[in-house]
Amino acid sequence: MNGDIRNPTDNKIQVHVLAVGITQQVRNRAAHEHPVTSFENIPFDPSTEGIVQNKTTGDMYYVLPRGPRLLSERINLSKENLVKLTQNTDPIRAAGLLGPWLTSLSLLHGCQQRKVLIIGVTTCNGRVAAIIARWFGASAIIGISDDNDALMTVPGLNIRAHITNPIRIPNLKGIDIVLDFMGGETGNQILTQINNAPGNGTLFSLLPAKEIKYAPAWGPRAGDPFVLDAAMIAAKNITIIDPSLALWLLTTPNMREQLQTGLVLMERLQQDPYEIVARPMADIEKVWDEEDFKSSKKMLVLLPSKVKEKVEQKALSRGNCMKSCPNV
Repeated sequence: MNGDIRNPTDNKIQVHVLAVGITQQVRNRAAHEHPVTSFENIPFDPSTEGIVQNKTTGDMYYVLPRGPRLLSERINLSKENLVKLTQNTDPIRAAGLLGPWLTSLSLLHGCQQRKVLIIGVTTCNGRVAAIIARWFGASAIIGISDDNDALMTVPGLNIRAHITNPIRIPNLKGIDIVLDFMGGETGNQILTQINNAPGNGTLFSLLPAKEIKYAPAWGPRAGDPFVLDAAMIAAKNITIIDPSLALWLLTTPNMREQLQTGLVLMERLQQDPYEIVARPMADIEKVWDEEDFKSSKKMLVLLPSKVKEKVEQKALSRGNCMKSCPNV
């Protein structure tokens, strides 16, 4: 995967890549449906974050999204782009959880005693958002999905709404925060149907509309045109939050304590909110378009060949295959 690699400069260290999570953001970057990569020349590495290890010390690190690309076996990284992890961290699990986890952490840190609406709550991102909204003390969590069976499996929701075509949802009032993990026209139609009360929804109301913070996050259909109606944005007092900027702010030095707290909370999860499936990087073309990964029902984690071999050996030594890595 790597040929010769230069020795690191003073402000960098050479690390071995352990695991790289293929989040919906990465998929959108690869498809040129993300503003950061809309002008990138193919081929390019769309990865954003992962887990690496300093072989000299044995220390494991989370690589911040602003770091260089990670679909390699070894890489030189700036020390300021690394966050040290505990020795008992499972790198595959961490790589599979951290993208959605930190995205929702950055978007929901102010949701105490507020009503949170999650569009696409059955996606990997949506399931994590529901957990974090509960931990932060949201007054109500409403989950919307077009998969009714999966919707019933998301714990901790106050209201569940199954959407079909045409989209109809319950009469939802007092919504403060909307996270959209589906994208496209769906979010636009849902926003037109919420907070429809006196003072909300008309340009000529005498009462000010309740502010709605809307994050058009990375969903399976996020490449669809962003079609929010300008009149509706004004009438409903919608503030659009950029999830990329929110995540970037969370990873700045002055937010490092909050970031570390988020990592500790993730480590305490008793059960993974979705299935994490590890595959070798060499199989990337074969697994990229598998429907469970494309629809964000499961999280794909890619492993360099040497890590794959170690995982197999560890599994054999225990007499069974790792739960988090059934197909490696």
